Amino acid sequence: MVELPVFSVDLHEAARRSETEASEWVPEQLDEAVERYRRFFYLASLGPGIAPTRDIDMIWHLHMQAPVAYYRDCMKYLGRVLDHDGGFGKTPEEAVILGQVFAKTAERWQEVFGEPYVAAEQSGMKCWHDCQDRCWHACSEIAAEVPAGTAEA
Repeated sequence: MVELPVFSVDLHEAARRSETEASEWVPEQLDEAVERYRRFFYLASLGPGIAPTRDIDMIWHLHMQAPVAYYRDCMKYLGRVLDHDGGFGKTPEEAVILGQVFAKTAERWQEVFGEPYVAAEQSGMKCWHDCQDRCWHACSEIAAEVPAGTAEA
């Protein structure tokens, strides 16, 4: 049984107070996104080189907006700050690496949690509309074309 982190900030409340689309999610969507973020954070404790889905990324941003809590949670569960490079994947060269890292994340997720990484994305979460060049979610056809690699970003 995997012991998931318990964060020192209320991410549900942070989502409700935010000006992002997370504030519009129904309670079940928000619960699922926060739980998936907790799992993502756990995967980060297993090693570097992970890429978030859109829902996880939104919760990650909310966590980082409480910098003291984020720092404490990172140090407690990871021993380091989980760095976020929000612009990574914009260039064609980076897009290939991002696709490989995302595929590796999906493999680890399946191994650790016994379920597909993108299942929640297919249940109604909104996706960015410019995903053709940098989104590696269920809606991206590019992700299926990029072979799983060993790149660690």
